Amino acid sequence: MALEKTTDKKTIGITSANERVLTLLAAEGLFASEIEAAKFAMAHAIDKGITRGTTDGAGTKWNVGSVDSDGALKAVVEALFPEESQPYRLIEHLMNEGLRLFDKGHTLPPDVAGVLFATKVA
Repeated sequence: MALEKTTDKKTIGITSANERVLTLLAAEGLFASEIEAAKFAMAHAIDKGITRGTTDGAGTKWNVGSVDSDGALKAVVEALFPEESQPYRLIEHLMNEGLRLFDKGHTLPPDVAGVLFATKVA
């Protein structure tokens, strides 16, 4: 029996549970767009040690060309996760996990300044 080869994502989606957090994050006016806010969430997930995975239930939100027009995100993911064969699926996962980490269960926007200026303890 042949293994079915899956292809990488052509669209990036956000789960319905994470849409609220993305809206709050983008509404603060610190990002030019929801895409930029989602990229920040992705960086936050990477910083917090989130690893490979996939996100179930993510709807279609953006075409990968809109999210990664120059291929820089794909290059970052391939450098950080060299064993990853589906970088855009992982990008979607990291964006959703970053938004999940920001979710404090209330209507206050995520603490961007706290993330940016938090001191790391070695």
